[in-house]
Amino acid sequence: MKSSQSEKILFVDDDRLILEAVRRQFRKIFDVTLAEGPDKGLEKINSEGPFAVIVSDRCMPGMDGIEFFSKVCKISPDSSRIMMTGDDECEAAVNAVNEGQIFRFLTKPCTRELIQSTIEAGLEKYRLVTSQKTLQT
Repeated sequence: MKSSQSEKILFVDDDRLILEAVRRQFRKIFDVTLAEGPDKGLEKINSEGPFAVIVSDRCMPGMDGIEFFSKVCKISPDSSRIMMTGDDECEAAVNAVNEGQIFRFLTKPCTRELIQSTIEAGLEKYRLVTSQKTLQT
């Protein structure tokens, strides 16, 4: 069952092959948008957002995932942010959580099931945050 129109998922990675694999694996489950690189990710957020969940690679040229999520916090604070990395650096994870307010941090490679369950948890968090804001208005 696809997530609702207000629950779009954005995947950001500098590797087109990874993005195409993501599209094939998740297009029937989620409303998936792809962005090749952090600059295009920010453009998509501004032009097609809001996104309930944003999944980004950590290591990208020009702007890493930590800096990307720091900017995302300002323009899309309600989005659940999930970082994926091939690195096994504890310091990078701490920086990502602190600077980018990451919801979850996944180490590649990870299974389709883990990615899907993490996105579903991110959707739940997004629903809670947005429903609380609705109740407060």
